[in-house]
Amino acid sequence: MKKKFLFILFFVFALTMNHVKAQTTAGSCFYVDYDSWNAGGTHPPVYIDCGTSNVFNTGYELTMEVWIRIYNSSWNQKIMGKVTNTFNNGYVMAMQTGNYAEVWDPVHYQLISGSVPVDSAWVHLAMTYAAGGQLTEYINGVNVGSINAGVDPIASSTNPFIIGMAPWDLISFQTFGSLDEVRVWSIARSQADIRSTMFKHLQGNEAGLIAYYDFNSASGTNVPDLTSNANNGTVDAAAAPYYSWQPSYAAVGGDEMYNMTDVNAVWFGKDPAQYNFGATTNGLSIISNIQSKHFDYAVFGHNDSAGTSTTHLPAGASVDFKRLSREWYFNKGGNISADLYFNLYNAAAGGDTLALNQPVQYYTLLVRDSASQDYSALACADNLYSGGTVVKFAGLPLDNKYYTIGVGSTQLATTLSVDAIQNKNENNTLYPNPACNYFTVDHAGNAVISMYNTMGCLLKQVKSSGDLTSVDVHDISNGIYFVEIRKHEQTITKRIVIQKN
Repeated sequence: MKKKFLFILFFVFALTMNHVKAQTTAGSCFYVDYDSWNAGGTHPPVYIDCGTSNVFNTGYELTMEVWIRIYNSSWNQKIMGKVTNTFNNGYVMAMQTGNYAEVWDPVHYQLISGSVPVDSAWVHLAMTYAAGGQLTEYINGVNVGSINAGVDPIASSTNPFIIGMAPWDLISFQTFGSLDEVRVWSIARSQADIRSTMFKHLQGNEAGLIAYYDFNSASGTNVPDLTSNANNGTVDAAAAPYYSWQPSYAAVGGDEMYNMTDVNAVWFGKDPAQYNFGATTNGLSIISNIQSKHFDYAVFGHNDSAGTSTTHLPAGASVDFKRLSREWYFNKGGNISADLYFNLYNAAAGGDTLALNQPVQYYTLLVRDSASQDYSALACADNLYSGGTVVKFAGLPLDNKYYTIGVGSTQLATTLSVDAIQNKNENNTLYPNPACNYFTVDHAGNAVISMYNTMGCLLKQVKSSGDLTSVDVHDISNGIYFVEIRKHEQTITKRIVIQKN
């Protein structure tokens, strides 16, 4: 308890010092199931062949990026690249405990750096290469290592660009688990560049982007490239029993997030000590309810406005009510609630600041579905810190909406308390838990109930037929699983244990 209290004090202190210093899911992913592959006996190769276009011979510079949820990060698994078995040309990105990159010009440059969780975590990997500069690796946007590069361009080849396996023989170093948001660039992106887009779904026309696979429209054996280069990929039909297109819980926002600034995220797979926390200097920081090895995530960014505004105010606002011009857009996956901390000085970004140190119930969290609508009042603040400069809203369920705060000389009559908001969510429960041959979901009317294994593979999906809905799991082996209950705009994710007698 003392540790938690000290952290909260540190968190609020950090917000104050900033002044002194003045998803729905992320679409689909490519999933290769190790258990079924290993049980099959034949061990067929499972990979995406993206063709032999010369654009993949990028010359003096290169960047590769991917979101990955690896089956076992200690294995040597090749994620993507192109190189022949002469090993004097091309490049490869891999995973072996940490981020693993190789480049040939034709001199061989190899770097393995950083570390990632062994399982149950989405992480973002990136590597950059600049001839005459460095080969650099990033995990979740953080530079984890670099070495000097040669001055010559990457040696070219006519081999195809391959995703999911060693590209030189197509039988070795298979990648198991989930891949999403594969991006290949003909430029060496900076750390700031990587961080600015790692949580965003791209448009496909970004400068230097030569191939982009988001897997959202992939089906069967076809994998579209979203750039104009049309480097569309294919999967061997013989591999069909071992791969699938699954819901992705990579921390990537939707298209509305693309124009947001300072995009940040909370998800399991971030720094193990910080995956619940999104601390920023733009005026909003959050402490979320994400648990270890859960799929939930929240991505958020702001519109880069400064000062205050009196437009699009909620009904019932007092004549002196003002709101922040800055608003934050959220995308979430799973069931997310969070404590929201607004630093009024940082949120003003040098413009007019909302009135400080007003009665706590006068500060109102505002929400709207689109950037052109009037706001609705959502909740009263429940605490003020640092002389009224930091405003806290506790335990609020987040949705795919726009949020900001405002204050006037009275409390908004339509404002809901935090308890009232939480009580709007029905208390879905699963029983029995552990389950043997079936489990039941209560308060399940008009819900879609989905069951996933710990690698995010969809195992079952049923539409509820009444308030109580039973799910047959007689064919599910012992283990821990996740049940997603999606009803209207709310999604709840719960764990369930299957334990046969």
